Amino acid sequence: MIKFTELTDLIHSNHDQIVKSVQDCIRIKSVSEDKQGTVAALNFFLNLGQKMGFRSKNVDNLGGIIEFGDGEKTIGIIVHLDTVPEGTGWQFPPFEGQIKDGKIYGRGAMDDKGPAVAALYALKTLKDLGVKPKQKVQMIIGIDEETVWDSTLKFLTKIKEPDFSFVPDSKFPIVIAEKGLLWLELTKELQSQNKTAQWNKQNIIIKQMSSGGESINIVPDYCEATLMVSEDGVQHIEQIEQKLKKFLQENESYKIELVHNKTEPDNGRRESEVKLLSYGKSAHAFVCNEGQNAISQLMLFLNDLDLLPEQKAFVQTYVTKLGMEHYGESLGIQMEDELTGKLTLNPGYIFLDEKQAILKVDLRFPASQQLKAAKAQVESAFKVFEGDIKFIDSLESLTFPEDDPHIQKLLKVYRAYTGDQEAKPLGMGGTTYSKAFKNAVAFGPTFPGMAKVEHQPDEYIEIDHLIKCTEIYALAIHELLK
Repeated sequence: MIKFTELTDLIHSNHDQIVKSVQDCIRIKSVSEDKQGTVAALNFFLNLGQKMGFRSKNVDNLGGIIEFGDGEKTIGIIVHLDTVPEGTGWQFPPFEGQIKDGKIYGRGAMDDKGPAVAALYALKTLKDLGVKPKQKVQMIIGIDEETVWDSTLKFLTKIKEPDFSFVPDSKFPIVIAEKGLLWLELTKELQSQNKTAQWNKQNIIIKQMSSGGESINIVPDYCEATLMVSEDGVQHIEQIEQKLKKFLQENESYKIELVHNKTEPDNGRRESEVKLLSYGKSAHAFVCNEGQNAISQLMLFLNDLDLLPEQKAFVQTYVTKLGMEHYGESLGIQMEDELTGKLTLNPGYIFLDEKQAILKVDLRFPASQQLKAAKAQVESAFKVFEGDIKFIDSLESLTFPEDDPHIQKLLKVYRAYTGDQEAKPLGMGGTTYSKAFKNAVAFGPTFPGMAKVEHQPDEYIEIDHLIKCTEIYALAIHELLK
């Protein structure tokens, strides 16, 4: 039996090492789509575990495992070292791990590099205290959690899953229900339109509209559209400016800027290009209502303009069926349950020109709904766009029995550590690696009332919180081993 004071004293003696390890991990740019970066982060983490005296293994650059102890039963700790792109709006360098006012700043600090390091040092603490587990503890390290889980699914075919796992990538006290996930891609081919023939009828063409190209599980904070206006329609630039001024007066929370310049195309006909820059507020897609979608607000303004017919039709459908909504009301796909709340919908990517429109949407449906039924309802609703629909990723919702002994052990640890005897299991809209495993739930790292910094500019983890996570994860692992 370990003493709490011995455990906390040992963790605090490793304070500087824990902080430095988080900083070093953040400094490795490991955005999900960058295999070189994610593998570098994986090898760094595995080497760190090996130096602590644990068995470490890189499994074909698909993921890794760190093991402590032996036994027929295995307790798992599942983390990920990939991150979403840094995005814009940072005051601190996103990949330097700078410290200010007791916080470590950087992409992945909270999601999920900080908690991963905390869990590893929690394991080291038990080892250094002389704990000799009769069960195996296995840390499983993934590198594509923030995107489509291609590597993870291959990784799982090469290892034996733990009997029970917790994932330090959500919130306390414990999450036993997660919404299902749908990533939808809509492609609509626009009829080949002869620009010159249409010119006298339509003075404005969307030459190209695109979002920032970030992950679709982030509310886009930037989108731009380049409009083309003919020489005969140059006077309409002033009209666009006037319409924009009126639009922004009526929608004071929106920010759209206009710039324009003249160009000389190949046909010798003078045109003017008008560029619209839309600025929103990023947020994680599962709380998209806390952000402001730069794509959607720009679409609302474009709907006021005289566009080419098929472009206009697409924009109108977007505005009518999506607009600035978060819950699929106008599409008729509202769903809700008590534990995980409402379906959420985040248009996270767009590309639009004269030839085609591509839209990618992140949807999270309540845990009480089944994937097959939700997918059919969503697909039917998006047919209003009259385009080709495919799902580029989908995950079943997750529910875990509250009376499971492992759940009760983790609740016991949390209640004892915090003194909150009323703490109960939660549901949430986010997706964690819990869905990839047969018996896993999310456990921390954020405490009730903490700010949501994941996927945000200036993401950070407070050093005091990092140490608390190390303590509670050490206690949780020790309890699960009993």
